[in-house]
Amino acid sequence: MQNESVKAGTNSLQLFAQSEYYHTWSCFLSSKILGLYFEKAVSFDKDTLFVHFKNADSHFTLEIKFIDGFLFLFESERATSSRDQHKGILQFRGLDSKETTAIISNKNDRYLAIELSHSKVLWLKGFGKFGNVLLYDKQENAIEQIFKLGFKSDWEFQIPSLDDSYFIKENKYSAEYQKKFEVFQQRLSESLRAYFFDYQKSKMIKELSQRIKHIKAILDQSEKRIYQIETRRSNKELGDLILAHAHSLKPGLSQALITDYYTQQRIRIKLNPDLSAAENAKKYYGKAKNEVIERQKLKQTISLSSHNLGILESQLESVNACMNMKELRSISVTKNSSQKDNKSKIDNLPYKLFDFSGFQIWVGKNNKSNDEMLKLSSKNDLWLHAKDCTGSHVIIKKKGLVFPKEVIEFAAKLAAQHSKSKHQSIVPVIFTERKFITKSKNMNAGEVNVLKEQIIDAHLDK
Repeated sequence: MQNESVKAGTNSLQLFAQSEYYHTWSCFLSSKILGLYFEKAVSFDKDTLFVHFKNADSHFTLEIKFIDGFLFLFESERATSSRDQHKGILQFRGLDSKETTAIISNKNDRYLAIELSHSKVLWLKGFGKFGNVLLYDKQENAIEQIFKLGFKSDWEFQIPSLDDSYFIKENKYSAEYQKKFEVFQQRLSESLRAYFFDYQKSKMIKELSQRIKHIKAILDQSEKRIYQIETRRSNKELGDLILAHAHSLKPGLSQALITDYYTQQRIRIKLNPDLSAAENAKKYYGKAKNEVIERQKLKQTISLSSHNLGILESQLESVNACMNMKELRSISVTKNSSQKDNKSKIDNLPYKLFDFSGFQIWVGKNNKSNDEMLKLSSKNDLWLHAKDCTGSHVIIKKKGLVFPKEVIEFAAKLAAQHSKSKHQSIVPVIFTERKFITKSKNMNAGEVNVLKEQIIDAHLDK
């Protein structure tokens, strides 16, 4: 869907990369640069070129920008600077002080050209996604320089034969063309805003989707590994069996066939023939200890990854809902960090993190963090708060079709424990979907409007 949106934006831009657009710009430039001298051309990236013209009385900067390959023109306020050659790359050297003598335009073709003295022509080639800027020498009939070096075929570009009717040597910027030019620029500006919004939105969705896919893979691998550890034969039990049969195990054995007193079955256990029975048992105990550590780390990885997944999915939902660039810029898409960094990040989160029956539960730390927590939550999460008293907001992250009763009860208890009613035996707690919680700008930190609510009693142990 997003690729189609970007494609539609590109098609919209293509409407401006037509012959009429370039001819209108030719008429505009005839009112700006005829009689001015080429000062310099400088690029700061591969898709933007600033061309400066001046004389004793005036200055004009033409910005040539390539967007998705299409060539577009803008009048720029950028002034020349002595530092340009250090920050950018000077292009088309040798044109300094060449006078602009004519603007070359063909109403039926996608280009315009700037004729300079000494037989030099700066050729702005539209040609769809293959736009470029070429320096042509009329006397030598050869392309001397090109801006986009990747288009090697442009070195062989054939400059069309043109008669005097294609050369604009005086101001042709009439009221008709002025109106047409202003309409072109306004519509182009609107199309560019739409294009860059669609492009940025598509880019963010792709990035978030890839990171979500990566985290889900980590979760899947971690959960499978825990299942393997928990379902296979315990290394501690194997160590116990080796010690129990140590008296019958001769040195040098690579395996032992012994009775498993846990299952009353005969089993084979691999041994290191260079170790004694006690040493082999110690080796299995070491494996068992490592498995406990590994299992703890895997659970930590699952908890941290689930936490990151919840944030990323919330961000993806928010990006998908964005309708303009302002909304898009308000979303902070953060990179996943190392596990150590994630632990520090969780400590600095605006909420305490709990896990119950596979559900993430967030509990706000203070009024300010309550507001931050609401921003991070999704509309289908469940929101809870102790009724008629100050306290922490509580969020149950959405998982599956329904929130189990025992999960709601556990979260309600957290809401009660983190409120001023925590000394009561029974605390009424309101809960509702996050989408029924609103907050206006004039509200204090932690204050919200609850549009719809249900009540559950939290029973606190005393």
